[in-house]
Parts: sequence; structure tokens; C-alpha cells
Amino acid sequence: MSTIPTPADVFARSTRALIAPAPHDPVTDEPFRRLWERGVTGSRLIRNTKLVALTLAAGADWTTGALADPRLSVGQLAEATTLTHGQVVVSLNAMEQRGWLRRDSRRTRWGAAEVRLTIPNALMPRLIETRPA
Repeated sequence: MSTIPTPADVFARSTRALIAPAPHDPVTDEPFRRLWERGVTGSRLIRNTKLVALTLAAGADWTTGALADPRLSVGQLAEATTLTHGQVVVSLNAMEQRGWLRRDSRRTRWGAAEVRLTIPNALMPRLIETRPA
């Protein structure tokens, strides 16, 4: 049996509707930070990255997920997590690439860029479905 997709398989995949979830609504949805933390802890991020992520979440607003200080200090994160500066930067880059963080410009350094917590679109429906009772 072959695992190589045929042109018909590729075409069938591309015609499926990709429906992005609606943005987070703080009135009807559960708090953003709870969703974000549950998503991070259940993700396949490595331990150092999860540690940096949860340290960031500790300084975020519970309902909206807005960071108290959107311009992160790599030095403060390194001190709070007992990781090196390099490990923190690698973790921030990994979170950005996987859709857990967004900064205003990728050309701006982490200490000068404004950062927002985000949830990857593919994960949001699953987080909303599995909310605890």
C-alpha cells in the first residue's frame, strides 16, 4: 500500500473549507488567560518554553490576556525562570513561530517590541470544546 497522495487526494484536501474560529469574546467565552494556559500546558512545547510561557501568563490580564507590560524584558524573564538569555530568546521565538505570541514587527528586538498573547487558530476550537465543567 502506498502512502504517497495522488493528485485527487491533494485536490480533495484543498477544497475543504477552512473555517477560522471567531475572535475571543470576553463576554461569552471563558477567560482568555485560562484558555491560553490550558493550551500551553497541553501543547508539545518543550519544558523551557512552557516555563517561559507560563511566566508570561502570570503577568497577563485574566479576561483579555493583555500583558501588563507589553514590552518584555528578556533579562527579567531569564531571572524569573532561572534560564539563560539565550534560552529565553529561543523560547520566545518558538512560541512566536507556533502562534502563541505575536509582536508588532519581527525586525524589532524582544525588549523593544510590543507583544500579545495569542492562541493558534487550529487549537482554539478544541480548547473551547474541552472546557472544564
